[in-house]
Amino acid sequence: MKSRLMRTVVVTSLLTALMGSALAVYGPQLVNRITGKNDPMLQPAVYTGPGMNAGDNITSAPAQPPVVRTRPRPAAPRYNTTARQTDAYGEPLPARRDRPFNQSAMIVAGSAGTGAAIGAIAGGGKGAAIGALSGGVAGFIYDRVTAHKQ
Repeated sequence: MKSRLMRTVVVTSLLTALMGSALAVYGPQLVNRITGKNDPMLQPAVYTGPGMNAGDNITSAPAQPPVVRTRPRPAAPRYNTTARQTDAYGEPLPARRDRPFNQSAMIVAGSAGTGAAIGAIAGGGKGAAIGALSGGVAGFIYDRVTAHKQ
């Protein structure tokens, strides 16, 4: 019984790692293909910095100190009649964007389904129920933590 449980845990963790890696590698390409857009934010990064030619090794580039650029602050209005929240430096905070309900529901449902699938592999029907419950709770927590990020 103990060896079967350990084998199940190892197989489940390997499958989870494999699926997570595949999603990280092929997810942006899949999203671009589905939406039909070529979103530059979802493309793999390519370093083309100064002093780099195709085929150069990154370590062969000369070390240069980073260039620090600051943007000038806009002049404050003389009379501020609207109260805006600002950060510690006096810059206005960005507008807060909420996640739509259907996107939140997809996150929770997807994580519950994944948890149910892993639980079913690990422990049958009872494992599927426990996996769905824990996956749904984890998805809900993730959704609420990341709902207001930009």
